[in-house]
Amino acid sequence: MAGNLEQLIIHLIATFKKYAGKDGDCSSLNQNELTDLAVKEFPSLCNNAKKDEILKGVMGKMDMDGDKKVTYEEFAMFFCFISIALEESLSK
Repeated sequence: MAGNLEQLIIHLIATFKKYAGKDGDCSSLNQNELTDLAVKEFPSLCNNAKKDEILKGVMGKMDMDGDKKVTYEEFAMFFCFISIALEESLSK
């Protein structure tokens, strides 16, 4: 039986796969797929007046190689950085 952290990682992979591939490339998220993921998985983002600006910035940070796509590796690294930032903010 998988532990909680393992289940969390499995869910992260499944979420990526759920949104990737609508353009025929299931190995990455394009801008539209990433926007769809963000809107559906982070509903509080939809209420932010700067949603489009935030999403553009997120895509820029996640797309580490500048190819206008976010691979699973880039997606996972972004969550690592978010986790570190969250831990730092909670520790203050």
